[in-house]
Amino acid sequence: MAVLTWVVAALIIGSVLWSGDPRLAWAYPAGVLIAFLGWSALWRPSVGVADDGVHVRNVTHSVRIPWAALVHIETRYALTLYTPGRRFVAWSAPAPGRLTSMRVSRNEVNREARLIDGDVRPSDMIGTDSGDAAAVVRERWESGLQAGSIPVGVAEQTAVHRVPDVPVIAIIIVLVTATVWALAATQ
Repeated sequence: MAVLTWVVAALIIGSVLWSGDPRLAWAYPAGVLIAFLGWSALWRPSVGVADDGVHVRNVTHSVRIPWAALVHIETRYALTLYTPGRRFVAWSAPAPGRLTSMRVSRNEVNREARLIDGDVRPSDMIGTDSGDAAAVVRERWESGLQAGSIPVGVAEQTAVHRVPDVPVIAIIIVLVTATVWALAATQ
């Protein structure tokens, strides 16, 4: 999807270059904005599992959730990690759409999928973005709990670090401003 976004942005910029019409100059920053948004929303987000916890990188911020702060993992709409009083959604691990959910029958669900109220959610199925990410996070979290390497009962006192991604936010603001300015200048 990100590559498709880049192709569309390149076609927009190429079409404007080919036309040579100065009234379409606003499309240059708009094309770059589309390409940058494609990268920042579709290519860049990630979920990482490390010894110190789960690292989630979304479009405009990153979050480091220590294992001791994690209290629940959900996959209903996307991989969502819960800490006391907060939840963090991972853009890189959305739940599957209807087509994927219908294609995989309940009988084909991987045995490793997590049972929720006696049923397996499509978003927990192995082979889906949310299911795969949740399986990795759950496995690491549960093995740490069983081994005793993750302290229990300290989630309230364990700090979760959320850091805004200032360069990405600044580039988006600059590109939106440049697009609006160029559009106003050509009117």
